[in-house]
Amino acid sequence: LSCRHYSRRGVCVPTCRFTQGETREFAQGGECFECHPECERIEGNVTCNGSGADTCTRCAHYQDGPHCV
Repeated sequence: LSCRHYSRRGVCVPTCRFTQGETREFAQGGECFECHPECERIEGNVTCNGSGADTCTRCAHYQDGPHCV
């Protein structure tokens, strides 16, 4: 089974939570994945582009080199 748009934990969804919602997501291979917890939620903008603490658009707390901590 494949989804027309995206899949979140095995359920087809029209879009990932890129810019809205309590938990923000990024997409990889048509699947929605949650951003790292240290990424700051940015209203109306992308919060991360991967799962690691080094893929955040902006850190929620502090930054140590490329990683949010």
